[in-house]
Amino acid sequence: MNNFDNIFLKYHNQLFLYTLKFVEDENEALDLVQDVFIAVWEKGQYKSDEEKVKAYLFTAVKNNCLNYIKHQKIVKKFEHQAALQLREMEATYYLSGKNSLIEKEGLQHIDKAIDSLTDIYKEVIILSRFDGLKNKEIAERLNIPVRTVETRIFRAITMLKEKISLKSLLLLFIKKLR
Repeated sequence: MNNFDNIFLKYHNQLFLYTLKFVEDENEALDLVQDVFIAVWEKGQYKSDEEKVKAYLFTAVKNNCLNYIKHQKIVKKFEHQAALQLREMEATYYLSGKNSLIEKEGLQHIDKAIDSLTDIYKEVIILSRFDGLKNKEIAERLNIPVRTVETRIFRAITMLKEKISLKSLLLLFIKKLR
């Protein structure tokens, strides 16, 4: 075995465990340690005094870990900004009223189906899905128990399922989320 092999065998596990103090992902930790050993090999530093090599290894691993952490922060910041931009674009789209013809037709179909419900079911569906009220708020407004509101919404949705397609029913729930 040459000097590099001895250094690798002697310090690899120690460096790996040291790296895990900074980086939680074991595969990333192994890669960071591997990068340091590649640098030691390429620069021929394994030929130096063992104490100097040991100091270099631990310093280089620490620096690699810190650089990795900085990079991950930048990546997470970018991902967060991209997610915010996507949400903003979606909100702009839905608020702009530029719904597709298919969605408009689906909403007309839903409106017809809701109009065909009896008044007690129509009222809770409109308050829940279109006015955005919670079941408790509907119960207070109509002066009925919350359980009755829940039952009416369930029955109304069951009746609507029979009258409209699943795609249109999904539009009804999307409208609730807006």
